[in-house]
Amino acid sequence: MNQAARESTYAAQDLNTYSGISDYYDVLMTNGYYNYDEITRDLTEIIGARQRVLELGVGTGLVAEGLLKQNPKLSLTGLDNTESMLAQAKDRLAEKIQYELQDVTTLSLGRTFEASFSVGGCWYFIDLGERLDFCSHIDDRKTCEKSLRRVVEHLEPGGVLALALQDPHTDYSKPLTDELTYSQAIHNEGDGLFTKQYTFTKQNEVVAEQFYRYLVIPDQEIHDFFGELGCKPLGLNSTRKFFTYQKQ
Repeated sequence: MNQAARESTYAAQDLNTYSGISDYYDVLMTNGYYNYDEITRDLTEIIGARQRVLELGVGTGLVAEGLLKQNPKLSLTGLDNTESMLAQAKDRLAEKIQYELQDVTTLSLGRTFEASFSVGGCWYFIDLGERLDFCSHIDDRKTCEKSLRRVVEHLEPGGVLALALQDPHTDYSKPLTDELTYSQAIHNEGDGLFTKQYTFTKQNEVVAEQFYRYLVIPDQEIHDFFGELGCKPLGLNSTRKFFTYQKQ
């Protein structure tokens, strides 16, 4: 698909939400896209004794579900900007967590948290071995920085922000069931931007599709920015799955 065709498709859908693929999100995520046992084990270690926790991009509640199994006493709030994803999280978790349908760019919750994290939600790091690239679901740099500032404002002093690491994005396709196939295609747009095209097909017919545009920032630049926000880097955890900052 060329750039003009992609731009036309962008206009027809809600870009940078998961509304187009929410019906198929769980089947993708639970077929090897993420290892939820490892994720929740690492997060439980990072969060430690902290109780009031904000998940940035709760999605359908898969990580939250695992965390509550590890620590049922957590007071967990799940933030997402896609109503259809939050509806699935509510079906999964009912009243076990609090839900917030908000855009992180205008985040205002009226309360603070001891910890916050993002697995594949608002932000994460791309693991390139010798370095990390910061990857944002918010594709405008100033808006991204404004959003990070809002998140830090919602952290208590001593609170932590944990961002997951992911492998570099590549084109690939894999069967999820006998009928359903998932494909992704990466389109480099230059200037630190790329678009990821998610496609689900049944018998070669597209049944769901979503585009998401990402912003990439060199790790040292984002470390410097967090420093301006009064946060110090705690660095990688022991399994190299999360990078954590702490508010001073």
